Formats: sequence, C-alpha cells, structure tokens
Amino acid sequence: MAQEQLDPENPTVVTLGTIPIAPLIPAFIAKKNGYFAEEGLEVELRPEPGGQDIVTAVVAQEFDFGFSNQTSLLIARSRGLGVSAIAKAVVGSPDVDSAWDAVIVPSDSPIHGPEDLPGKTLSVNTLNNTPHMVVLAALEAAGIENPQDQITFIEVQFPDAVGAVTQGQVDAAWVVEPFVTVGTFNDTRAIMHPLIETGESFLMSAYFTSDRLIEERPDIVDAFVRAINRAMEFSAANPDVVRESFPEFNENASESVASQMALPFWLTRLLPEDFEHGAELALKYGFIDEIPDLDSFVYQPE
Repeated sequence: MAQEQLDPENPTVVTLGTIPIAPLIPAFIAKKNGYFAEEGLEVELRPEPGGQDIVTAVVAQEFDFGFSNQTSLLIARSRGLGVSAIAKAVVGSPDVDSAWDAVIVPSDSPIHGPEDLPGKTLSVNTLNNTPHMVVLAALEAAGIENPQDQITFIEVQFPDAVGAVTQGQVDAAWVVEPFVTVGTFNDTRAIMHPLIETGESFLMSAYFTSDRLIEERPDIVDAFVRAINRAMEFSAANPDVVRESFPEFNENASESVASQMALPFWLTRLLPEDFEHGAELALKYGFIDEIPDLDSFVYQPE
C-alpha cells in the first residue's frame, strides 16, 4: 500500500519527548533549521525528567515520538509493550579526550579512580537502567568484582547531580554534558568515563515510537527518521552551530558552558546489532528477564 504524502504546506503535528541534555541538540536543530517542516511535520518538543518517563508517555499515546536510553526501551519491549527503536540518538565517544560523560567527584576528594569507589555512594540519573548499567560494566572492566554489592547507588537527576556532589550528599555522580562541564566550573573532576569503558561507540540512547504509529502512519515515522538523521549528520559536521544552539534548546545552559563542553557523537543508520551488547548487559544485571527479538524491535524505514 502506497504511503500518504505529507504536505509541508499543511504539516502534520506530532510530539517528541525530550530531555534538556546535549545529546538532544539535533532534535532542536531539526526543528530550527526546518528539517521537520520540509518533511511535512510540525514537531512539538516536550521536556521530561528522564527516558523512562518518555517511554511511559509514548506507550500511553501522549507523545508520538521519544528519546530514551536503550535499556528503558528494551525493558518495555521485553514486557510486551509496543515500542520500536527507529533511529540512533547518541553513542559513546571514541576516546577520553572527547568523552561527553564522566563520573565526577569533588576536586579535593580522596577518590582518584574506580578502585576508590567501593564503600562509597554514587548517583546515576536512573537506577536499574542504562546509566546504572554502564557504570557497573565500567567498574567491572576496572577490576571491581560485584560492584553492585560494594557501592551504594542512588538516583539523582542530572540537573541536581553536581550540587549533590559538591554538597557532600553523594561521593560521586555519573553525568553527561553539559553537566560534566558545569561540574568543572564547580570544583569537580572526572575519575572515569563509563561509556567509553563499556564498549566502542556504545549506543546510549535511541529515538523511538509506538508500533501503532508505525502500522497506521509509516509515512510520518519515515519522515521523522529522515529529518532527525539529517539533523544528526549536520550536528556532527557543524560543532560551532551545535554550541550556539544549545543555550536556546536548554535555557539554563550558559554560553560559557556550551563553548567548552565536549560534544556527543551522533551516528545514523540504526541496526539490531547496535542493541546486542546493551541487551546482554541488561540481562546480566537483571534489568530485563529476557532479550526481546531485536530484529523486530528495530524499525528500518523503506
């Protein structure tokens, strides 16, 4: 059956669940630069605290599209909820110099590396999920056995994490940009970069939608994928524009932070195998009971 043709003169309004972090700048650029509009879409960006909240909203059909960490999507899919990944959102950086995530501690902390974390308290923005998982995997890679038994993990949202570290509420925190750079302005330092240590170009997050929308309006889904992939390619090639755009996307981000933060890495063409390592880790740590069929989970536009 031929797809309906979207009309840029009469755009279809859809919603995208977002988080005010650097990996989502391409979504703002896709809207600002007219990539969505050229595809016949008017995309409303709806901020949420975290990826799990966005999954819930898409499942409830409150949002049409979402951005979420991969474990939230795997958990939903493994429980029989009708969500499918449709595009890469962000991957880990290839080296420490370009890392956009970090475990941070106060500058005067006695913690100098992962070996000093046993017995301490470490925050992540979502427990039993990708943030928790990549830290556990990185700690094990550093030689710490059963880190979940040796370190106390608590949940602190990204905007509050730097303050939790500097005020002594936690000993360490895993954060992503812009909060890694915000931390450097508040007398913190990085001791490890879990995304790098978990795996090469590890898929942190993906864009997704409901199976219902894929079935009923694949034209809308395909248009969204084309626009967001175009925006990610543009963002990867134009770092100065990304930095200029970030304070517009996140009104709490200063120009000084935007000018100094490490930029996330954006790649396109999502494949089922991009989820394999993360799914195995999620199963290992008990975040999912079984790995869902990844071929049917990843939607690839025609």
